[in-house]
Amino acid sequence: MDRHRRPIPGSFDTAAACRRALNEAIADIDRGRKRKPVGQPGAPARRLETVISEYIVDRRNDGLDPIAVNTVRDYREVLKNVITHPRANLGRVPLSRLDSPALDAWLRDIREVGVSHRRASKGYAVIRAALAWEVRKGRLAVNPAREVRRASTKEGRSRRLTADPVLLPSWQELAVLASHPPRREDRLLILLIAWAGLRWGEAVGLSVSDVWPERPKLSVRRIFVWNNEVAGWQVEQVKGGNAATVPLPTPLWTALIELAESRAIEDRPGGDLLFRPTRYGRGMKPTMTIDHTDWSKRVWYPARKAAGLTGDRTLPELDPRRRALHIKDLRAYAASVVVDSGGTQYEAAALLRHSDVMTTNRYYARAQDEKSHDHERARLRVDMDLTLPQRIDALWSAWCTVHPAHTAGLLTTTD
Repeated sequence: MDRHRRPIPGSFDTAAACRRALNEAIADIDRGRKRKPVGQPGAPARRLETVISEYIVDRRNDGLDPIAVNTVRDYREVLKNVITHPRANLGRVPLSRLDSPALDAWLRDIREVGVSHRRASKGYAVIRAALAWEVRKGRLAVNPAREVRRASTKEGRSRRLTADPVLLPSWQELAVLASHPPRREDRLLILLIAWAGLRWGEAVGLSVSDVWPERPKLSVRRIFVWNNEVAGWQVEQVKGGNAATVPLPTPLWTALIELAESRAIEDRPGGDLLFRPTRYGRGMKPTMTIDHTDWSKRVWYPARKAAGLTGDRTLPELDPRRRALHIKDLRAYAASVVVDSGGTQYEAAALLRHSDVMTTNRYYARAQDEKSHDHERARLRVDMDLTLPQRIDALWSAWCTVHPAHTAGLLTTTD
């Protein structure tokens, strides 16, 4: 009824009081009376990009549940490159003119300029959350993003399903991949990601005390992130706050114990790291954690090439082996370890620390189709009466037995 979409100022203790204020506002509109404007006279119009920027700062400074540094960076990147895209700039629209048709038009425009379905969905999610925050602050009457209907189509479901296929390396490929680096620490890092399902930041942020001294287990509880606002490193919880313990194959656990015992604890941030960086930063000082770019060029790319996992563009589009193996794909191998050893998808989700088993099924268990290429694993049967750590030990032993040439010196020190 109010074409200017002016909110009713103030807050109300009861539904009846809120209803009376709404009826009075409707009566004023019917009588042609002008309502008192909200905000400072002459102040600039409050635009969407301003709302989102303030929302990010407010969420970052939340006293109970602040968002992570990496999440802040992702939100700001989406605001800069998606929401305020030069050819589909929704950020400049004043809130008084922002409605459901405007959001629908922006979603169409952002897809036409070539933004992927995943990034467009992420941008819309940030917009909806920021507008909901604006409503809670009392500066907006309704959230127009709630009126946008997201219809499910075959094309959209197909894009979500095939956007990022996961490649599952075979036993032989993993053996070659892990045995290629000459440094023992690099080999242990690859094996740890592959058998424990750690993310990169979790693996390089491990402390020497995270390796259990009495049992073959590992605590996953922290990551190191660079904060541009303070120009320094800081410690954060793991993704989703899902800190947990994961089982390890006993031989790998023994090698990690030896590595942990060889580490001297230094009185500085990151002085207790299990995997130490070799690359020096500015001022010839060691970086906090292993640099991903440096490690990829020095270790990952040569090992991937030796294992023949650099991708083949002549393969069909939906074939995971069309592209090169990513470090994150080793998490798919960790999920397959659980399934191969007789575990369930729920145990695989617990190992990967997913909050929803559907995520495990959608991205990692689907990689089990690649098992048809690996006859050695397809023939494997493990006693179902064993516990999960015992089954993982049995699988490690079977893997080493099948490929002794590559696995014999994996855990030993070499020059």
